[in-house]
Amino acid sequence: MTDFEPVDIDSLPTSPLPSPPLAIALQKAVALLESLSREQLEDIASGAGMLVYRPGPARPMRREVVHRPSGVDVAAAAADINRLVTPSEVADYLQSRSAEFTVPVLKEIARALGPTVNSTGRTKAQLRRDIVEGTAGFRVRSAAMSGGAWAKP
Repeated sequence: MTDFEPVDIDSLPTSPLPSPPLAIALQKAVALLESLSREQLEDIASGAGMLVYRPGPARPMRREVVHRPSGVDVAAAAADINRLVTPSEVADYLQSRSAEFTVPVLKEIARALGPTVNSTGRTKAQLRRDIVEGTAGFRVRSAAMSGGAWAKP
């Protein structure tokens, strides 16, 4: 497209309304183009000039985690869970303390239980399942696979 040939509007791609970030970026781009001189616009249109994006200062990628006191002794809860033998005992224990074991508390407990417990669940049900599977469930599966290989004759 040189010498300011008219653009056939029907040849342009159609798309739904832009997302809010795109709409804001387009408004800023239009404001920038409107601030350029005729010569600068001609350079851009002919390809002799170009628009360049330069990122701003780096933004933090993660939100800061706020730890609020829960009133639950996480270490004691982890110790209680580690003393339980079967997955159903762990599930019953977690269910019996459901009111005080909120999602953030369950995440703390999962982290306190160690690397065999996944602490990335988003709901109580996911976290309870992960705690059960990573503690007594893990021990039961390990014992079943070893077939008593660690037991002395």
